[in-house]
Amino acid sequence: MTRRTLMLGPASLGLSPMMRAAARRRPRVACILNVYFPNSHADVFMSRLLDGYRLDGKWNAPRVDVVSLYIDQFPVNDMAREQAQEHGIPIYPSVAEALRLGGSKLAVDGIAVIGEHGNYPRTPRGNFMYPRKRYFDEITRVMQQDGRIVPLHNDKYFAYEWKDARAMYDTVRSMKIPFMAGSTLPLTWRRPPLEFDRGTQVKELFAASNSDLEEHAYHAIELLQGMAERRPGGETGVARVRYAEGDEVWELASKSEWSRDLLDAALARRVNPAPVNNHEAPQAFFVKYRDGTPATIINLNSMTRDFLFSARLAGRSDLAASCFYIQLYLHNHWSFMVRNFEDLVLSGRLPNPIERTLVTNGIMLAGLESRLRKGQWVETPELEIRYS
Repeated sequence: MTRRTLMLGPASLGLSPMMRAAARRRPRVACILNVYFPNSHADVFMSRLLDGYRLDGKWNAPRVDVVSLYIDQFPVNDMAREQAQEHGIPIYPSVAEALRLGGSKLAVDGIAVIGEHGNYPRTPRGNFMYPRKRYFDEITRVMQQDGRIVPLHNDKYFAYEWKDARAMYDTVRSMKIPFMAGSTLPLTWRRPPLEFDRGTQVKELFAASNSDLEEHAYHAIELLQGMAERRPGGETGVARVRYAEGDEVWELASKSEWSRDLLDAALARRVNPAPVNNHEAPQAFFVKYRDGTPATIINLNSMTRDFLFSARLAGRSDLAASCFYIQLYLHNHWSFMVRNFEDLVLSGRLPNPIERTLVTNGIMLAGLESRLRKGQWVETPELEIRYS
């Protein structure tokens, strides 16, 4: 695949007549969910999509209508049935029926897939086997059969196997699907405000996360990638990744394999109260970009409940650092994701490069593979991905 191929996307294309027609009326969307229970990804997304949200002190009413649901699992604390009844939304027994509203043709103007949470096994490397690729295949099959393309959102990363992630990306590009994916973290508030201009020369990058490594270090990787891609010439890809944990993380700092002052600068930006330090072992991913830039992502349950970022920049003696702030209980940072999804459905334009999520997906998979291999470096030729 050439650089030009990677750079092209739906944002460069005019809206189709079907999408222009949808823009003249209130769009209808289908939501495909693993599971829907209190404080799940489905809840914090759907509650705002259905009922509106406050963002930066302003009320935002829904701009689209949710007209169908597919739910993969119904646990004892299921919210889907009650919400569907409250809002008069049918729950269909298959993805295809939800997209066609029980008819014979694709009948919605946009689709949101929230394929997170639920009772699913893990792979040997530790990924939850969420059925995002299955949903994607069923959705794109309907689009192909019915001869119509509509905007599609995929929460978090593409897939738990690289071949599936890459296949999803390639299908999005070949079918020219207006598509958004990824984490809420690059979208949320930054305290203090921090943005890199394009062409910012970065010497070293750092991010911190907490909680489950697979579920939450992913968010730190994507927020870091959202800053890393601002380097001169844009992203050129990742060469290799490795995992370390416990005392080895601190030993590698003492050997200058990563910079402890970046951690200190990041911790100084914490907003939420820090946890009681129970000295839980840190878990770290070390990333070497193809242009030589190093990055470190540390999962630090004993030191932070915030997602944090810091960087050493060329020509500056001080360190750039910020908290990518999330509201631990209100979850209103999800309002940014809902707004982006509505914008995608209404305009067909991508809010951010989907290559960011593809690279992030690959970094996470390589890091977990390194953990399975007892901390060996994992070479990542598949991540020779360029974009800007």
